[in-house]
Amino acid sequence: MKRPSTLQLALTAAVVSWGLSFYLHHPSVEGNVYSDVNSFWWRENHLRQGSMPCIQYFFEYPPGACFIVYAARLMGGASLEGYYVAFSTLSLAAYLALAWALTRLAGFPGIFFILMPSMVVYGIYNFDHFFTALLAVSLVMFLEGRRRFSHLLLGLAFSVKVFTVLLLPVYLMSAGKKREAFDGLNYFVAGALPAAIPVLALNPSWMVEFLNYHMGWGIENSWTVWLSSDPFSQSAKILGYLTAFILLSRSYLSNSPTISKGFMVLSAWLLGSPTFTPQMAVWLIPFTASLTRLWVFVPLFEASNAAIIFTWFMTDSPTYPWTPPQTMSLMRIIALAAMWVTMYSSKVLNRKNDRPSN
Repeated sequence: MKRPSTLQLALTAAVVSWGLSFYLHHPSVEGNVYSDVNSFWWRENHLRQGSMPCIQYFFEYPPGACFIVYAARLMGGASLEGYYVAFSTLSLAAYLALAWALTRLAGFPGIFFILMPSMVVYGIYNFDHFFTALLAVSLVMFLEGRRRFSHLLLGLAFSVKVFTVLLLPVYLMSAGKKREAFDGLNYFVAGALPAAIPVLALNPSWMVEFLNYHMGWGIENSWTVWLSSDPFSQSAKILGYLTAFILLSRSYLSNSPTISKGFMVLSAWLLGSPTFTPQMAVWLIPFTASLTRLWVFVPLFEASNAAIIFTWFMTDSPTYPWTPPQTMSLMRIIALAAMWVTMYSSKVLNRKNDRPSN
């Protein structure tokens, strides 16, 4: 019998990971785990009626995410179960794409990272698996020299969650000439615009609503809440943003390969951001899979991150310090800080991590 290839094993692992997440959050399963996907249905009467998110009613996510939700509603019909199954079916493509990218970035070990607790617990949960799949494929294309396509995918990921804008400077700084950087920026914009144009054209007020919504959000799963004991402390938020600015500056100016710098940039933001929801940890999987020196910290990071949602409903005030979810968040921050310091302080960087595996 022919031995299965690394890619075949990775795709199988992706289906297993997807299946576990599908069951864990399925609305008909007794004792299912909370998922934003299901929450959207219950909180938005407009969604249940079939209205278009971002255009016919305000939805706090970027346009690409709006179209994903709307597609799930159209495919699944007027029942929660149908909508959830449709959303999950769309999600399977993201799992498979991410598995392919992980084999290119990390080789055989990438199989284990598609099965990480964060992929199971926070997979069919929000939009981060779509975002991460596009990001990971973009990284592969970038490292293989297909720069235009990589920038296009990075822009497409921006339309799902805006945080690829943090990685755009990493891509542009590697350009040999200004013309190449300008070309890359144009392709990034070209990837972001298709989803944004109809929303901005049909509902121009969405952008202002989007910004106001997120600017008014409090502190969630950030270490800064431990300094003030107030999830809405403006001084704590400012301190977090200052921390992110310092770490981002250090990351951008470091003389590191693309994968290492990309990890440091995203981690820098998460370490300082007043909001670090547990599903955001999925963003880091393509990077931690590729950087072997970080693997020692992965168990603590993943275990504490997965524990956040399982302890969230154990208290009436989960965003306050000394509660189980914020204790788990603090342990996660400690692990991530150690990972960032490890990469930043490395004197000899393994250049092979900047080339995809065959």
